[in-house]
Amino acid sequence: MHVDIEGATRIARLAAEFDWTWAVDDLEPFCAQAGWEVVELDQTGASIRTGLRVGQPESIMFGRNRSMRYISIFVSDVADDATPMTVVRPLLVEGFTNLDVAFTALLGTATSAKPEPKAALRWDLPKAVITLNRGVSAIHLRLKSPEYQAWMDEPEPEYED
Repeated sequence: MHVDIEGATRIARLAAEFDWTWAVDDLEPFCAQAGWEVVELDQTGASIRTGLRVGQPESIMFGRNRSMRYISIFVSDVADDATPMTVVRPLLVEGFTNLDVAFTALLGTATSAKPEPKAALRWDLPKAVITLNRGVSAIHLRLKSPEYQAWMDEPEPEYED
């Protein structure tokens, strides 16, 4: 189970420094700076080949109405169903911890953190919200629009009966 710490850190740095407007027009310039290739682009998103040193060097951009909501990137190999979780979990935990150390050195202390079983760290930056998510089979890096993140953070409305 390989985790591309160097590649993930490079992308986090680029995302933190990029002059985002979160319009779909940002995607090509960001990918060009990252050394990525947009494979397919449509009304709801894009598929991207990242070149990260992981088993599935792929990324997906989700958007709506010509605006980008977030980009989700595999920064670790994806465990297959044949590999026991007793083998995968410690490797993911170690990789996530190493990413936490590298990202903290780059971005400072995380703005928020979610505990087990699906750990997540989040950095709220002026032009992007950067999150690391440890799932059961892989680690994802997400680059999010601050406006989209604020909308996601709004509490659910309470309906009266």
